[in-house]
Amino acid sequence: MRSILALAGALLLCAVPTLGAQNPSESPHDLVKDVVYNELQERRQVSLWQYRVNKRVGSQTTVEQEVETLSGPVYRVLERQGKPLDPAAQKKESERLHNLMHNSGEQARMKQEAEADEQRVQRMVAAMPDAFICSYAGETGGNLRLSFKPNPAYNPANYEARVFHALSGELWIQPQQKRLLRIDAHIDNEIDFGFGFLGKIEKGGNFQINRDLIGGVRWKTTLLNVHLSGRVIFFKSINKNQDVARSAFQPVPANTTVEDAVALLEKESTP
Repeated sequence: MRSILALAGALLLCAVPTLGAQNPSESPHDLVKDVVYNELQERRQVSLWQYRVNKRVGSQTTVEQEVETLSGPVYRVLERQGKPLDPAAQKKESERLHNLMHNSGEQARMKQEAEADEQRVQRMVAAMPDAFICSYAGETGGNLRLSFKPNPAYNPANYEARVFHALSGELWIQPQQKRLLRIDAHIDNEIDFGFGFLGKIEKGGNFQINRDLIGGVRWKTTLLNVHLSGRVIFFKSINKNQDVARSAFQPVPANTTVEDAVALLEKESTP
């Protein structure tokens, strides 16, 4: 989830010039540059949270509790297919978490993967002003809407950037804080990799990201809907057909470890 489709991360506080409904005083390109700057600034600050996750992947639905740690997120499944886990399934979840807690190798792998995901997101966020051509599309509820499309002058550096660059759609931005509220994006043209031998993404795919202020100046992704068709063999962290909603955010200490997260999840799962 944190791969290319999670590129629309949190964006930091910054005063904006006076904005008219029809003629904002800042160019779309400059506004996007400010949004990207704020995003990268905030991502350098450690801020960990726990939250509830309602997920649908294909035909399978789950409800999970997730806790962010210094080594990446740790989760516990609470429900499957709309029903709470039975005692046997709860026991398996406890065993899985305890195995993780005592497996330093798995924790190291999880941390390495989380750091790689974060670096990938930062690279793509940094590319936004150059990868897209944006134009103002109006104002709704005091928020700015920007249409975006691929910039033909941009040269994607890798496969992930090619998919990123193929997107077009609309950005919603909160103008006073210059924060990203929403992305509605779609793929207009089929994307082939290695002349189709390495994979392809068919035209018509779409995704939506919603972000909300969850406390202080912290913003989090609260909705991620992804619907893609084709063979996408490069992006292990992306499922091609999923809907994810996150809610009930609560902060956890900035030094939270995997052991701390497991203890917290076990405590909250106890009746």
